[in-house]
Amino acid sequence: MSKSLRHNGCDTLMLGFDHELRRRGFAGNSCQIVLELSEKIDPAKLEQRLAKLVRENPILQSRPARGLRQRWKPTKTMARVRVHADAKILEELFNESLDIHRGELIRFDIVGHKLIFTWTHALMDAKSAEYFLALAGDEQLPAPEAGQDWYTERAKLAGNFRARIRHAWQSLERMDEFKRALPISLGTKRPPAAKKMKYKIAAFSPEDSALIRKNSARLCGFLGETNFHLAAALLELHRLHQRAGCETASYIVPIPVSLRPKGARAPLFSNQITMILQQFFPNQLETVGQIVPAIKTQRAESLRDGYLDATIAMGHLIRALPLRLYMWMVKHELRGEICSLFFGDTSTVDPALEKFSGADIKTFAHVPAITAPPGIGIVFYLFRNQLNFTLVHAEGTLSENEADEFVRNLRQRLLNP
Repeated sequence: MSKSLRHNGCDTLMLGFDHELRRRGFAGNSCQIVLELSEKIDPAKLEQRLAKLVRENPILQSRPARGLRQRWKPTKTMARVRVHADAKILEELFNESLDIHRGELIRFDIVGHKLIFTWTHALMDAKSAEYFLALAGDEQLPAPEAGQDWYTERAKLAGNFRARIRHAWQSLERMDEFKRALPISLGTKRPPAAKKMKYKIAAFSPEDSALIRKNSARLCGFLGETNFHLAAALLELHRLHQRAGCETASYIVPIPVSLRPKGARAPLFSNQITMILQQFFPNQLETVGQIVPAIKTQRAESLRDGYLDATIAMGHLIRALPLRLYMWMVKHELRGEICSLFFGDTSTVDPALEKFSGADIKTFAHVPAITAPPGIGIVFYLFRNQLNFTLVHAEGTLSENEADEFVRNLRQRLLNP
C-alpha cells in the first residue's frame, strides 16, 4: 500500500465505537464469526494462505492513523493464527482486544474443531467478513476488487459540498424529533460492573425455520423477514424492560441498510452500510402485528424524505472530525444514549462458505460487538436454510437468567407470533 487509504463514513463510525468501547474498559468494536468444522485444520496451511492474502491486500497490514484525517496507514504487523487446547477459552477470546493501533486488524483462533475469526469492524462489515473468511479457506475463490470507495451507484449523492451540508443538517433535524421522547436503555439503568460481553446463540431446525418464514410472509408480506425479526425482538425488548422496571419514553433502534448492489461483494475492505434510526413508543409494542406497520411506515418515510441520503452525507462529514468529538456528539444528541438495541440481519450467509480448508462447516455463528449503553444487541442470519440469532449483552446489564429468558421468549415469539 504505497499511500494511506481514507476511511468512509461508516468505517469512521465503527472506529468511533471502538474508541468508545475501549474508553469504557471493553475489548473494542471487534466482531467474530465462529465455525464448527467437521475436522481439525492445519494452522500452518492457514498461515500460508493468510500471508498470500496480505500480499495481495496490503490494507491488512495497516493501522488507523492518528490525527484529523481518518485513514489507514501501512504497518508490518502480520495476522496471527493461534491454537488453543481449552474449549472454555471461547468467551475469553470474544473479550480479548485486537491491537489495531499496531496493525492487528484480524485474528484466527483454532480451538479443537472450532475456528474463530475476529476482525475489527472498522475494516469491513459482516458480509465482507463472510467472503474474506471464505477466501481464507479456499484459494480457488476469485477475490473481488479490494476498493476503498464509499460509493456505489445506489449511494451517490447529487450536488456539491454545500448540498451535502444540507443533507447532513436534515439528519440532525431528525435527531431533534427523537429528543421529544428520549430513550432510556437497560445499559443506562444497569451500568455493567464487569467490562465483559457475553453471548448466546439460538439455532432453529429446518422445519422451524420454514415455519418462521411462513409467519413472516403472513404478517409482513413477501421478503419481509427482517421486519418480522425486528418486530419480534422489539416486543421482547419491551417486555424485558417491563420486567426490569426500566421505564422509557421510547425505543430507538438503528436499522442497517446495505449500500452494495444486490449480489455484489466489492469493495471488500469497507463498511458498505449506513443506518436509519427508527423510534418506537411503548403503546406500539403490544403485538408483533401492531409493530410491523410502524416499522414499514417509518422505513417508507425515511426513503421518501431523503433520510438515507442524509445519513450518507453525515458519514462524509464526520471523517473530518476527531473521534472523541464525534462520539461526544453522538451521545449528546440523546443525552448519553446511543440507542435502545443494536439490531442486525445479515440474511443468507455467503454461499461460498460451504467448506473451510477442505473441512465441512457444520455450524456458523455471527457474534457482533455492541456498545454499553445500551449493552444489548441481536443479529439474525440464515445458514443452509436454518435461521439463527445471536444475543450479545454486557455482563451486568442482563443476568444469565434474563438472557436465557429473552432467548427462550424470542424463539417462541418467532414460532408463535
